[in-house]
Amino acid sequence: DEVKVAGGQVEPPGMHIIYLPYADDIRPIEEFQMSPENPVPRASDEQIDKAAALMKRIDLKGFSITQLSNPALQRHYAVLQALALEEDELPETKDETLPDEEGMSRPTVVNAIDQFKHSVYGDQYEARSSAGDDNMSEASKKRKASAGNAVKECENYNWAEMAESGKLTTLTVVELKYYLTAHNLPVSGKKEDLISRIKMHLRK
Repeated sequence: DEVKVAGGQVEPPGMHIIYLPYADDIRPIEEFQMSPENPVPRASDEQIDKAAALMKRIDLKGFSITQLSNPALQRHYAVLQALALEEDELPETKDETLPDEEGMSRPTVVNAIDQFKHSVYGDQYEARSSAGDDNMSEASKKRKASAGNAVKECENYNWAEMAESGKLTTLTVVELKYYLTAHNLPVSGKKEDLISRIKMHLRK
């Protein structure tokens, strides 16, 4: 440090920091994991090529994180707007962070995904996936059965007409949840929230 003649300090001595490495930085990971009984899997050249081809197919040209809006904030702003303007329904908010289902369903992308899966899992991938469905837990089976029942019950109502005529309020919460479950929408909230959610979905 620098000290004046009068004893006043000009610059403090500061603090010297020694950065310590993380455990992963110093331990020989491969020595721990590699063994004759359980060797570390390594990607083949074919798998790397298929992965690179897939990445090229789903590459977002000129993408910037600033292009996406925070869906939670957008909903918060929509609620504030509805309260301020005394609106009965919330303005529609679009979640731009959801996957691009239309883009991912393009034939070229689907083909690249299939080729990558088969290069990693082999031709028996679909068979193993089917076997996994057979081993679903009891809770998963119940949820799947409940969703199937909701889809069936949902078809018994003319939702667009009921929303237009204001008859959704005459339905019970259980009946409203048929529509929400059938369309993979949240089922939480009060009855008014469920009705608002259904109306917003019907307007899409």
